[in-house]
Order: sequence, then C-alpha cells, then structure tokens
Amino acid sequence: MVIDVGARGGAGKEWQVYRDQHKIIGFEADEKECRRINESAPAYERYYPVALSSRRGKRKFYVHARHAPTSSFFDSDASFLSRFPGWQPFMSEKPITLETVDFASFAKKHEIRDIDFMKLDVEGAELDILRGVGEDFEQKLIGISTEAYFKSWAKGSSTFADLDVFLRERGFVLYDLPLLRWEKKSTSPYMFTDGIFGPTDRGQVIFTQALYLKDAVAELAIPRLRKSWSAERILKLASIMELYQLEDCAIELIQAASARGLLASYNVDEMIDLLTPPLDGRDVTYKQYVAHIRRSGPPRYIAGRRVSQAEYAKHLKNRK
Repeated sequence: MVIDVGARGGAGKEWQVYRDQHKIIGFEADEKECRRINESAPAYERYYPVALSSRRGKRKFYVHARHAPTSSFFDSDASFLSRFPGWQPFMSEKPITLETVDFASFAKKHEIRDIDFMKLDVEGAELDILRGVGEDFEQKLIGISTEAYFKSWAKGSSTFADLDVFLRERGFVLYDLPLLRWEKKSTSPYMFTDGIFGPTDRGQVIFTQALYLKDAVAELAIPRLRKSWSAERILKLASIMELYQLEDCAIELIQAASARGLLASYNVDEMIDLLTPPLDGRDVTYKQYVAHIRRSGPPRYIAGRRVSQAEYAKHLKNRK
C-alpha cells in the first residue's frame, strides 16, 4: 500500500512496475485536479480531494493561481523569492479556508489498516502531515519519500532539518538526497523573464526529495525489533530499494534475512542474481560478480575513463 500526499498529476511512473500487485491511495486538495486524475486512474489507484494535516480543523490555504502546484498552507516569502527570476507565480493570492484531517483519523474512517510507503510533496506541510500519521502507522511504514526545503520560501513551513530529526527519532534512515538548486538573478539566463523556472544546474541548494527507509539489517540484529520483520515485509523493502536503484542495499538485506532463516521458503540465490549489477554490459550471477571483483580488484579510472589494472599501474608509475 502506497500513500501519495500531494498527488497532483497522479502517482509516479516508477510504481507502474507493480501494476495490480499494489494499491495507491492519493490525496490532492485541489478538487478539480483530484477528479481529473481519478478519471484516468487504474483500478488499484484511488484519489481523495482531502487536505491532510496534523489534526482535524480548518486552515488557510494560499492558492497560487499562476502556478497551482506550489499552492500551500504557508504564505510565500517575497523577500527571499524575489532574489530569483520568475518568482512572481510563486506568490499567493487571497487565501481560502480548507477543512483538514489527520491521516490516522481518515484511515480509521475508511478502514485503511496497512501502509508500506508514503510519498509527500505538499510545499512545506510535510512535517504537519507526518505528525498526523499516528504511532501504529509509523511502525508499519518501511519507507518515506518526502520533499523538503533546505531554505524555506514559505513562511513558517518545515525544513529538511526539522524532518530529518523527526524521522530519525522514529527509526527511519536517510538513503538518498538529490540536491535541487535555484540560480540567483545575478547570473541566471532567465533574469529578464517572469515565467516559471525549474531547478537549475547551479545556484543555491533549495530543496530535495529525500528518501528514508527503515534499516532492517540493523533492526534484525536487535531482538526487540527483529520480531517486526516478516519475510513479506523484508521482500517489500528489498523491492522498494531496487525501485530506487539501491540494489546493493537490497542484496545486503536479503543476505542478512536469509542468514537468520527468514527467507527459507524463497530462492535467495535467484533473487540476489537478479539484483546483481552487470559487468561490462553483461548480466552475471552474484558469484560471478564477486569472483570478478576478487580477481581484478575494484574498477580504476583515469580522468573519468575506466581503465584496466595494467593501464592504471602504468599510470601510477609514470606519475612518480
């Protein structure tokens, strides 16, 4: 079960690999957009026009008419945004009032009992939503992908530092942190435009879509935590690791779980072979991969070009 909060545009394409082997429940506060994505969503996806928060109540919601995806519960900070080109569409119009509900209450009403992964992209309200997930669901989650700002452009919204502390306290470990930048007006090729601009190749690091996962290998070594890891849960986490190109982590997890007898009913060698990186463009087994590394050592590079061990040794000799 995947929970997608801030589901404008529908669920990410990466989840399509599971087809009807998974279910997605999405939340999108924009009723029109929610209706649109439901019209084309497959049977295993369902989207609700609901504004999640830390609790039930009413909150101001700042609509960005010129760039709806950045609409937020937090008002835009013009003093910061105006230092970048194309900042005007990020400014708020007159706020509206939305009814909010915490995820735990919504799940109880709609009889949602299990969740595995949560994705959040809600323009600074990520921490508010996580606070409303509830302890039961926090323990069931094995992964979270969350947008986070290093320097918030919305007044009072959470930052990466806030989220990182919150998630680490609940046993989640940071696995990936892509850095997305905005280039200031001073050198930006967009300095004379007022249209929307996206992440740039250089500039100040502004935000990320951070990936947090439970560290099952570490938890399997702790008796009081080990009991929460069934074979099914381990394989779900390994699959998510592969989905996010963390095959090394998936192999490590499968090996650790197998060593504790948790995957006795599965062909562990075959699963690990499927996760093994290719060698020179060829698919190889894990045993072949390890034998190659043992025989040839780690790959060597000269000026970004991969070379043989002999060529690398010659290169080192010529440098002396």
